[in-house]
Amino acid sequence: MITIPQALIETVFLPGLLAATRVVGLFLSAPFFALQTIPGRFRIGLALVVAFGIPLQVGALTTISINTSTAGFMALAGTELLIGLAMGWVIRVGLVVFDLAAEVLSIQTGLSFASNYNPDQALPSGVLGTLFGLVALALMFSLNLHLVAIEVLFDSFRSLPPGQWPKALEVKGIASLLSTCFGIGIILALPFVAINLVVMAAQGFMGRTSPQMNLFSIGFALSIPIGVFLVYILMPVFPEALQRSLEAAYGVIRMAFGSK
Repeated sequence: MITIPQALIETVFLPGLLAATRVVGLFLSAPFFALQTIPGRFRIGLALVVAFGIPLQVGALTTISINTSTAGFMALAGTELLIGLAMGWVIRVGLVVFDLAAEVLSIQTGLSFASNYNPDQALPSGVLGTLFGLVALALMFSLNLHLVAIEVLFDSFRSLPPGQWPKALEVKGIASLLSTCFGIGIILALPFVAINLVVMAAQGFMGRTSPQMNLFSIGFALSIPIGVFLVYILMPVFPEALQRSLEAAYGVIRMAFGSK
């Protein structure tokens, strides 16, 4: 019969389970890991692999010891799960940029009536919302922003080993993140609003000069191709917008954990 030393359980096994719980929480809420198309078993297995690499890259698990009851350990595991979920939620807030821009663009171009399944949110969304969500996911992997999320996760273990509670997320930091994402989203959607204003002004002028024209059908036929053309024009700006918004989200996470 193999006996496992109590010290090995308290210093290696239990901290490793807590670390894996934090990683699972991140993978359940982060936008590029929490896709519904990815099987749950794969995400749990990937979380265990990442948690196994934490002692090799960070070395934080060798400096702590978990010596508590079963109820206390379950409370610590719940805390680690909440920490991971909070990290993923903050990263998801960084994608509000594209959601906001897509909603404004859908209303301005008349595409808000068309809905489609959004794999990122696992909910019905507009056509532009689904397109922008897929573009954002593709840009994340092309810009290696998912690796930055893993780096931020490892930094959280350096500054906050398992079994501890982080600093409270400052309201100022969350407000600054939301303000930054809202501003970037408005900047992306502003050209569409301006062009739509010009089109509506032209329709009003045509309505005054030619009352017999069917302005509703003409305006609707013009707004959609103009919107598609502007989406094509603004696509090169998306990588910079995504990078700025996610850098703000990662900054809030680092500030919460007290890491640089």
